[in-house]
Amino acid sequence: MITVVGSYNVDLIIRVEKFPQASETVFTEGVKVYHGGKGSNQAVSASRLNGRVTLIAAVGNDNYGEEAIKFWQEEKVDTSYVKVKRGRTGMAYILVNRKGENMIVVDRGANSMLTSSDLDGTLGKVTLIQLEVNMDVVKTALTKSHGVKILNPAPVVSEVRSLLEMVDVLTPNEIEFMELTGTNDLSYGTLVLLKRVNKAVIVTLGEKGAFLATRNRAFRIPSPKVKPVDTTGAGDVFNAALAVALHEEMDLEDAVSFANKVASVSVMTEGALGPTIEEVRKHFEV
Repeated sequence: MITVVGSYNVDLIIRVEKFPQASETVFTEGVKVYHGGKGSNQAVSASRLNGRVTLIAAVGNDNYGEEAIKFWQEEKVDTSYVKVKRGRTGMAYILVNRKGENMIVVDRGANSMLTSSDLDGTLGKVTLIQLEVNMDVVKTALTKSHGVKILNPAPVVSEVRSLLEMVDVLTPNEIEFMELTGTNDLSYGTLVLLKRVNKAVIVTLGEKGAFLATRNRAFRIPSPKVKPVDTTGAGDVFNAALAVALHEEMDLEDAVSFANKVASVSVMTEGALGPTIEEVRKHFEV
């Protein structure tokens, strides 16, 4: 079983020709509403790859929360440990330009109400965690899990550095890597992180693939070339696919290669959720 501990947001995607500068007003080219949040994105994306997934998250006692639970059940995600809090469900406001780049502002809502005592579910063979929930929840999840622990350090907060010794696989993107290490030198920075992280650091590099570093080796694994439509959620899809691959006991190099392929398929369509395994197989051998 894969357990995802994380957030749910309603994603309000606002398409623009270009991002506004300070004090500038721009018109939208369209607005759409999707299910989102890093925890939800990763749980659903893993389920679509035939992973058996339990989600531990919080939603508000509003219509958005009700719709989220229905959505997860339709996506075959176990919602037994989803908590309904008195308050509003989280919201994310996502600007997407014509290049497929994005800027995101998040209202945490019920995500900030998830507590350590809510982690009363059994953590799985693989536990996948992000940083859109309270740090005490992250620490408790890392402490309680006895399987492979993947931490996607997004968004980076200073407290996360004190938890790295409990992490097996750390998966920052380039910006998060820079925030954690103070350098953009992948070889040096991953070496520093591996003094604390147990097994591997995987830096996601967008269209350039991913940089995999363990104590024995460090190298870039390229990503297939595709024409991106929307890169929103690509990192979440990568992490979901990585969790599925590690649950199936692939070695790290094969797991990262698989995750690159799945993320590449995901950016060819709009939205933050990943493709099904059948959709991936239409493009690549997996």
